[in-house]
Amino acid sequence: MRAVYREYGDSYINGYADALADMRRWQQTRRQQEWERQARRWYFLKQRALGAVLLAVTVLAVWILEGDATIALITVPLGLALVFSKQMLVVNEYYFRTEERRAGNGNI
Repeated sequence: MRAVYREYGDSYINGYADALADMRRWQQTRRQQEWERQARRWYFLKQRALGAVLLAVTVLAVWILEGDATIALITVPLGLALVFSKQMLVVNEYYFRTEERRAGNGNI
């Protein structure tokens, strides 16, 4: 009778350990997803800020050049694209990390 109890107790402990391992994997996956979400948010915030800075530099350049707005032919569309685009336009470390991940999954 004692052997049955011991076997039952061991299976309970093993089940509990498996549940703890599952919880740790779930928490790790959740943390990774949250990090990716934050990294994506920061990437697009930086992209929009870069677009706003480019538009400000355009205004400053036109003012310094006393109204010659030739530079605006390139910088205004680029700045507006950076501010309003939902595509990844700035190539940096995050861009390459996400492109490598997509290439690894075969989604390109």
